[in-house]
Amino acid sequence: MINFELKHIDETQPAGTDAEFHMSWFWLTDGYLWLNLADSTLYEYSKDALKYFGMKTSAYNDYPIVRFIDDFTELFKVINESIPDDIYQLTENLSQFLNDSQRWLDINDTDEEEYSDFYFEEYDNLISWTYNRSFGSGHLIGGPRFSFFRNKDKVRIIWETEDKLENGIQIWTAKNGNIEISYTEFISQVKEFGNRFFTQMKDKVEIAVQKDWKDIQIDKKGLIKEHKERELDFWNQFTLLESDSTTKTNWKQVRELKFRMDKEIKTKI
Repeated sequence: MINFELKHIDETQPAGTDAEFHMSWFWLTDGYLWLNLADSTLYEYSKDALKYFGMKTSAYNDYPIVRFIDDFTELFKVINESIPDDIYQLTENLSQFLNDSQRWLDINDTDEEEYSDFYFEEYDNLISWTYNRSFGSGHLIGGPRFSFFRNKDKVRIIWETEDKLENGIQIWTAKNGNIEISYTEFISQVKEFGNRFFTQMKDKVEIAVQKDWKDIQIDKKGLIKEHKERELDFWNQFTLLESDSTTKTNWKQVRELKFRMDKEIKTKI
């Protein structure tokens, strides 16, 4: 599901300017990342986008992979909360639910200068369970957005990828879509990715420690220390996927607000 290729150490670019370059664990994770979900390949640039950007050596997301890991693992403590059946059904057409929610906000929030009490007390409480289980790719132009919704032993993964450049070029090969897999398989895929990534990064750190970086500044002891800390943090976050959920969403409130929304959309529009 989660695929990557770390760049060779000699192709890994340091941070900084001509006056002072430095290498860190973050930049050593530089590489290519892509996700295979259903029949789609996420983080794969379209041919037109590759031509537009130029100079790309790969069709895939070209950025330090740890940025994806940090965004993804941040959700683990929430992903493992099982969503009730009736709320989970909304994820079958999440865009419709969010569009309806926006319409409801437009009906009730007439203050154009600032967010109203309605925004925080009704609208936000209605949709917060969706964005709490989502992350974007703000470090990329038009980066994909992912959402993860668990219901018992299944999880629905939703992606939004149809952003375009200002000239109308489609950035990614994948269209908006979703897939439902078993939660057990999801955990297995995440674990397999973690094992591969940190094994390969351990090898790269060892090479970095032996390498003569000449004028590039590098804290080799700090590099080893950070790798151990990063790996430990990943697996600590991973255990949250397998643990009893500590997230307690107020689903009763979500139901009541949705009922109000459906009623007001019918009567006020």
